[in-house]
Amino acid sequence: MLSWLRIGNTDHPLEDKSEARRFVEALRDKTDIAALEEVAQQLDSIKMSDALRPMRAFEIVELLDRTARPFLRSLTTQYVAGAEKLTRFKQHRAWFTATSFLTQLSEGYRTCLSRFEVGAVGATTLKPHLPKICGRAIRANAAQVKWSLLHYSQVDPELWEQIARVYASAEAGSFAPWLVTMYRGERGESSVAREFLRALMLGVCAPDALLPIQIELADRIIARCADAFELSSAPHKTLRHTIDLSAPLAPGRRKSAPGNERTPRFFGAGEAAARIATWKAELEHSAAVPVDLNLGLEIRAPVLLDTLEHLTHHWALTPERKQIRRRRQEQISVVHEYAEVVANVGALFLESPFVSNDEQWSLENTSANGLGARVPKAAGDWIQVGSLIGVLRKGRSAWAPAIIRRISGDVGGQRNVGIELLAEGGAAVTVFAVKAVRGSPVSAEGELCVLLASSSKRTDEAKLLLRPGIFTQGRELEMHAYDRRYLLKPATILKSGDDFELARFRVQALDQ
Repeated sequence: MLSWLRIGNTDHPLEDKSEARRFVEALRDKTDIAALEEVAQQLDSIKMSDALRPMRAFEIVELLDRTARPFLRSLTTQYVAGAEKLTRFKQHRAWFTATSFLTQLSEGYRTCLSRFEVGAVGATTLKPHLPKICGRAIRANAAQVKWSLLHYSQVDPELWEQIARVYASAEAGSFAPWLVTMYRGERGESSVAREFLRALMLGVCAPDALLPIQIELADRIIARCADAFELSSAPHKTLRHTIDLSAPLAPGRRKSAPGNERTPRFFGAGEAAARIATWKAELEHSAAVPVDLNLGLEIRAPVLLDTLEHLTHHWALTPERKQIRRRRQEQISVVHEYAEVVANVGALFLESPFVSNDEQWSLENTSANGLGARVPKAAGDWIQVGSLIGVLRKGRSAWAPAIIRRISGDVGGQRNVGIELLAEGGAAVTVFAVKAVRGSPVSAEGELCVLLASSSKRTDEAKLLLRPGIFTQGRELEMHAYDRRYLLKPATILKSGDDFELARFRVQALDQ
């Protein structure tokens, strides 16, 4: 029984035993969003309850935290892996509700910490609970970081400052490495240092290049590896990342030359790299999720494998080699959705029955195979990592097919995107099934797709942009292009998304 349920005269309604019971029971029939909104209101009132003793404040925050956890888990699962695809409005509401609750939760724990630090009356009773208070405050802030990434919005630098400040308090109190059961029912123990590292390692894994489901997977994989990460106040060749505890800056790769950090901390993947390599090997060998990597989500093995490979790549000791980017300022036209991209890249403007969904974005920089662009606030509400688009640059006549590879927000509500170009242009062609097969995804009237321009010197290969399902190993297609017929023998799928596949075929002319 929680001691605070027994007695007490305070200015917080949940101090009363019957009121607390009624509040918790009333939440059972609430939706995830409604429940989290009510819990957030109760957490907010704790900061204003001057008569509430420090220990009692912590116990109320703890109860509200424990009560809200199932609702937050459910809302997160709906957002990243729900059977129903959420509308943009529902996505925004879920994001706003989750971040508002997590803000109040973090502030609730940090209120308890601050009362201990200023020596409030009765605050000494909090001392045995400080590892939990600090660890949970950091986890709530880290969850805010994750939700910003899920929503493709900017991560507020103040969040990193709050995370660093709480960790610094734990370090100063010499309890940062203490192992405790952070939450009942969790697998293994944790510490303030491990919670700190969980947030940092998510921040440096290039999450802006992941799908929402992959961001959630990465967060859960990182939780499984928290005991293997390394953290130090001194630089070391294996610790490739850093954060300054005294600056509101996101963690990042360590520079070759010392910077202006006043209180740097260096960190890296440590033994987690080997752990992930083992999971990858098991997954590649059996095509099934390893038993000890059950993350509580129903997920396809290829998605998990891609996520593990992504983490390995971005936590590597060898700095990532990047293509040279050149500053370039101009407007570009962008279209999305498979049919619209095919119509534009395939130069079918006059024949296209679709109302154009083109938008104007600002090109910021270019590289050999990509573009960096800024999306206006009123545009691009449809974009996500992996979206297929068509791009038309100023002064050019051909639309280029491309894929959104990275998305990040900025303070003005605009978003910055990284774009991978698939080709310089293409031509519309029609493909048919060579043999009629019951249930074939290839229409008897043919499927319109795009033969992409190729830089390869091989004349017996072709790359085609197709609808999903058209490519099938072992099933040949016939392509009609330039008033000639060609036999297409499937080779491999190069890239894919929700509404497209980019595939390579071997080509044989049928008309001689």
